[in-house]
Amino acid sequence: AVTERDYLVAGRTAAVTVAGQAAGVVGLLSPSVAERRGIPKGDDVFVLELDLAVVAAGAATTGMRVEPLPRFPSVVRDVSLLVDDTLSASTVRDTIRLAAPPSLVSIREFDRYQGRGVAPGKISVSLRLTFRADDRTLTDDDVSTAMHGIVAAARDRLGAEQR
Repeated sequence: AVTERDYLVAGRTAAVTVAGQAAGVVGLLSPSVAERRGIPKGDDVFVLELDLAVVAAGAATTGMRVEPLPRFPSVVRDVSLLVDDTLSASTVRDTIRLAAPPSLVSIREFDRYQGRGVAPGKISVSLRLTFRADDRTLTDDDVSTAMHGIVAAARDRLGAEQR
């Protein structure tokens, strides 16, 4: 059970556990406490309280790693590809990963369409690609070059067409 804190809204809290041990609580900050701290009325503020000794002990037993937040911004691009309906999304993602530069940090399918406007035996797969470099801010040319290479590889290896 979550230990209720007087600065949190009752019923809007959750326990935090690490490797099965209670490590803290997260929840919605009470509006009266937020207002006393100068936070505008109506803004929801969530608070996290952690016992770092429990987190450290859990990390040692579970192999958990903590990485710093990225220093440089990411760039997100969406692409829609028309491919054979026999291809799996994982095949499309694997082809993209092979063609992409190391700055591609994530691929997520967000739409799959088959129907009016799409030829029989084909599907439209839309993917969200996230790029980020550890050492600098990517330029539009960096990302455009990567996108051209990705689309070309999908065309050459999968017979895909960009929509």
